[in-house]
Amino acid sequence: MLTLGLVLAALVGLFYANKVDDVIAAATALADKTEAAQKINAAKDNAWRSIFWVSLIPGLLFCLGTLLLTESPRWLFRRGRSEAALAALKRSRTPEQAQVELQEMAATSQPAKSGAAGQKDSLLSRKYVIPFVIAVIVLACTQATGVNSILAYVVNILNQAGLPGSVANLGDVSIKILNCIMTVVAVMLVDRKGRKFLLTLGSAGIVICLASAGILFYQAERGRTDYIDVVKPMVAQNQEGGSLSFTFDAAGCQLLTGQPATRPMQATFVYSYGPFTGVQTRRTDDPVAKPVEITRSSVVQPDSVIGKFFRSLHLNPFANPADAASAPLVVSKVLVGPVPDTTHGWLVALCLLGFIAFFAVGPGVCVWLALSELMPTRIRSNGMSIALLVNQFVSTSIAAVFLPTVGKYGYAAMFMFWAGCTVVYFITAAFFLPETKGKTLEEIEQYFSRKK
Repeated sequence: MLTLGLVLAALVGLFYANKVDDVIAAATALADKTEAAQKINAAKDNAWRSIFWVSLIPGLLFCLGTLLLTESPRWLFRRGRSEAALAALKRSRTPEQAQVELQEMAATSQPAKSGAAGQKDSLLSRKYVIPFVIAVIVLACTQATGVNSILAYVVNILNQAGLPGSVANLGDVSIKILNCIMTVVAVMLVDRKGRKFLLTLGSAGIVICLASAGILFYQAERGRTDYIDVVKPMVAQNQEGGSLSFTFDAAGCQLLTGQPATRPMQATFVYSYGPFTGVQTRRTDDPVAKPVEITRSSVVQPDSVIGKFFRSLHLNPFANPADAASAPLVVSKVLVGPVPDTTHGWLVALCLLGFIAFFAVGPGVCVWLALSELMPTRIRSNGMSIALLVNQFVSTSIAAVFLPTVGKYGYAAMFMFWAGCTVVYFITAAFFLPETKGKTLEEIEQYFSRKK
């Protein structure tokens, strides 16, 4: 259902993007360019607002759905509410299965109100530490495959791989449809083949696809040249620390390289004001490409409550806007090279399609299922919460460094980094993750208790 929601979101985005394209096509025929710009900006503004209104509907359904949920049966049992726990079990099990599972709960722990006998084991014991560490590694590596960045920037990736904009947008929808289809396949296999097998298969396939995409991008990016020495004199020095405006069309490309462009070219501008970094990419064959406009206000983000909170603890995971208040503009790289041909673009597209297929079959379906079964009852709530915190921290970190890393080192470096992280994922799934198929939580906990 999650992947189906991604497909619906992509279709909504494609629908409104096409409406904006229709307005752009009609506006370009107008003689009054000011009126044309106003119509285009109004269409884009309306599209964003409409997308948010459409997103409100599933949000309301989500809120209503929470009213139908029940508490975890083990959470109820540990608080002495055995009847409520049995009723919760019966919602998804036969009465016989519910009774057996309730008896297993009683055999491995005691309700909280009858004493603390079931709470004396140390949280540092093997049966708690090993599944917790495995959960943290698996959840962190799930994000370190780069799946969120690939899904978010697939249009940019395919466009810079050599596919035209219209094909790249359709590629976004195709990848999300494939994600949904392969998730259905995984649902059919997960209780037949098991979580461990699918996670091992999925992570192995992801390594191959990411490494292949990295090699393809390396071949395309190694021919780029840095023209920073040509651009540095163009930076306008002013009271705001400097700015730059540059139009990268055929004439702009010739200005940088000193020779006419005989094929489509693309340029990547990497710049910063203090700790705040920005990246912009332009292609000579993009008919609606805007000039590269670099100003402090477009790069330096306003301070946030979260940033202030961490700095009050003398921690600094976020850039401080005060450090960039008077920092000058530094343009560090201007990489120019030919746009890869469409064959290269299709090969990268195949790698991304393979990546999403293997991700859907393995981590996409199995990771949450396996980890919810993996955690022992005593540490399940706190353990999964910490593991999810690590998961989101890795996701946020990758999102923060994605564009600067791609700008400075290219897509090849990013894909190879993700492939390396997924190798760790494969090793963990293949050699350390136990199979949880067909086992109750109590049986899994006993596995770690007696494992030598």
